[in-house]
This record gives sequence, structure tokens and C-alpha cells, in this order.
Amino acid sequence: MTFVEVFNYAVLLYFIVMEVQLVVLASISYRALRADQFSSRFGRIHDMLSSDTTPPVSIIIPAYNEAAGIAESVRSMAMLKYAKKEIIVVNDGSTDDTLQQLIDEFRMEPIDTPYRPRLQTEPVRRIYRSRLPLPIVVVDKDNGGKGDAINAGINISRSPYVMATDADMVLDEECLLRAVRHFVEDRARTVAVGGNVRPLNGCEVRRGRVTNVSLPKRPIEMVQVVEYIRSFLAARPAWSALGSLLIVSGAFGIFKKEAVIEVGGYRQGHLGEDMELTMRLHRHFRKQRKPYRIVYAPDAVAWTEVPATRKVLRKQRIRWHRGLMQVVWHYRGMLFNPRYGIIGMIGWPSFIAFEFLAPIIEAIGWVVVPVSLALGLLNLEIAIPLMLVALAIGAANSLIGLILDERFGYYEGPGEAWRLLVYSLGEQIGLRQQTVWWRVRAMFWNPHRKVWGDMQRAGVGNLSSEAS
Repeated sequence: MTFVEVFNYAVLLYFIVMEVQLVVLASISYRALRADQFSSRFGRIHDMLSSDTTPPVSIIIPAYNEAAGIAESVRSMAMLKYAKKEIIVVNDGSTDDTLQQLIDEFRMEPIDTPYRPRLQTEPVRRIYRSRLPLPIVVVDKDNGGKGDAINAGINISRSPYVMATDADMVLDEECLLRAVRHFVEDRARTVAVGGNVRPLNGCEVRRGRVTNVSLPKRPIEMVQVVEYIRSFLAARPAWSALGSLLIVSGAFGIFKKEAVIEVGGYRQGHLGEDMELTMRLHRHFRKQRKPYRIVYAPDAVAWTEVPATRKVLRKQRIRWHRGLMQVVWHYRGMLFNPRYGIIGMIGWPSFIAFEFLAPIIEAIGWVVVPVSLALGLLNLEIAIPLMLVALAIGAANSLIGLILDERFGYYEGPGEAWRLLVYSLGEQIGLRQQTVWWRVRAMFWNPHRKVWGDMQRAGVGNLSSEAS
């Protein structure tokens, strides 16, 4: 067998191993979701609404040029079924009228209150409080990036737990309750809880609530629906059950405040600030030999606007992969390091092998394998079945994600089920290859640039199928 043949078969086998790994994770996720569903059903979470022991939570919304949807998002937070909450919006030097929208909509007025920065941030210009009977605070500060804005929110928060979210989020009314349940179950060890993020596009939003869940019309949005379902239901429950959850999503994550301050807060200027903080918490507590846990709450559902155009999706995916590259570099010392237990020996190596390296190997494969086939350098009787197996297992993973999603009952109509099925099969060809190319492009950049995720938004109130 020639070197070219060995190389090509190795690439094809890599695909198969990657997809098989996802199938194994999906089977673990199935058991984890069943266990979580049982705990949620019999855990009497609604008693927490009236209990004096329910911990207060500060909801922090970093905002940069979010005028299109900031009012709807804050309204969504205000209507959460959770008695002990405060909402802190941090306007990170927006150049649009984000601040004015907040002042007008929620009757904000400037207040004199001491600002004691336990975490260093860019200067705070002014602090506002709502004159309405709503616990809303707005911090107006110089631009410093998303992590810097969240740190400013942590500095001014009064609760022992802080929830970091995005300005384009709409939360289910019980999601905070369902996430905090995990802290209440084990206050001593739990330092972070991540929620289940779903695409909002296509849904109908009224007064800060998702009133009708529907699928978007655009193919590029449909593919992302399948991606989110697969990631948040077929993989994260498994990693959480294994004690190796490496990302608490920046879109919806709750943290013990003292734990975040103990590790220095969000890293400023980082493109993957959510994963970076999660990894730093793992490293810190493992090093200190302190018992801790970082868990995933699948029934704590939050909705986010996903890119509706190829251009915006490209920018988002390039930014995400650059954030991943930064995290890989910063935490390379944890790789195969037994000091970090299952994180260092299984979770982190798996993530690097199948998330960080995947676009490189996949890009090479999509070029070399077809060329080798065209030149007759591969045995068709072996190569073609291997490719079909890889694609089939990939499609099967998406299907498993859809089956796991059935328990939530969001897409019950036969038309929606068929559309999800078609896109779960079709996403393997087309957008997947383009995403690989974007992630390869992400590797060529200037890491010293300070960047916000300036995704062009339609606004959460304008994303229904009718609007599109």
C-alpha cells in the first residue's frame, strides 16, 4: 500500500471515529436526559419560588450596539419566574442608541452609587436605575469587549450568583428556576450551570416571550437549528454526566460569583470568553484539589437569534474558531495531564481532536480524497464504502439529536418533523464543507485585535416566519 493510500484511508477512518464518538456521546446523553427529566419532575422546583432559601441571582446582559432587540430582551428577563433577581445591562460603549432605548423604555435615571471594582474593567461612566417597579440597573462604560462588560456587571452585582447572557436572548419563563435547581441541590460543589440554547429564528415573540415555536424558512437558519439540537442535546448532557463539560455557553450560563472572582473574572479581549472561563474554573479547582462541579441543565431553555445570512454566519464561525484557538493555546498544558483527571485525559483531548483539528483534517480530506480517486490512487471498493459510512453515521448523529429533542415537544407538526429530517440528512453536504473552509480561514488572523461579536441582528421581535 502506498503512502497516498495510507493517508487517504487514515483521513476516512478519522471521520468514522469522530462520528462514532458522537454516537457514543448521544447514547450517554439519552440516559442523562432521562435522569434529569425524572429529577426535574419530582424535584418540586416550583417550591423554590416561595422559599426563603432560594438564592438571589444577578442577570448580566452585556450590550454593544444592540438597539434592535435590547428592550425586548430585558423585558424577557424581567418576566422570568424567579423572585430574587436583579437585571444589570452593561452598555459597553455602544455607538448606536442602545443606551437611549433603555433609558426611554424602562425610565432609567442616573444614580450615585459606589462602584468597587473587584475585577478590573474599563472606566464606568454612569450608573442608572429604573423608576419602574423593576429591578433593572444599567451600567454605561467605555468599550472594552464582552468579557470586560460582564466583569463590570459582576462588580456591581449584589447576588451570590451571576447569570451571563446575551442581549439577543429570550428566556423561557422557568429557565432560571430550572438552572438554579442544580445549585440548590449541591450548593457546596456547584460553581457553574449551563443552559439549553435554541435558535429563535422563525419563532413568534410577543412582549419578551416566545408565544409560538416554529421553524425558520431560510435553509441557512434551518441547518443551524439542526446543529444546535445536536450540540445541546446529543453531546452536552453526556459531557456533563462525565464531569467534563468544557463550555458553559456565554448565551446562558450561571456562575457562583465568588468562584468567578477567585479565578480573575472573564479574560478581557478573548474571542471565546465562555469556554476560556469554563476551562479556567476546571484548571483552578483541579489544581487546588477542591471538590466542584460544572453541570448542564437541558430543561433550562433560552432562545437566541442565529445568523440569517451566509455573510454573518461566516463572521460568527470564524470568530468562534479563533476563540477556540486561543483556548487551545492557553490550556495546552492540561492535555493528557493526569493532574486534571477526566478533563485532562478524555474531555480536553477529545475536544482538541474532534473540534480543533477537525477542520484541518476535513479540509485536507475533501481535497486529497477526491483527487486521489480521480487519479486512480485509491481502491474504489474500499474508499467509497468508507465515505458512505462516515456520511451515514454523521446523518445518524443528527437524527439521534432530533429523537432526543422529541421530549421537549417544540416541533410536533408533521411538516416540521419532515423539514428537520431533510435538513439533518442534507447538512452533511454543502454548508458543512463551507463551514470547514471558514474555520480554516480563521487560523490566519491578528490575535491582538479587540473584537466584539458584532452580529447584524434583526431584533428578537422581528424573527417570526411571517416577518421573514
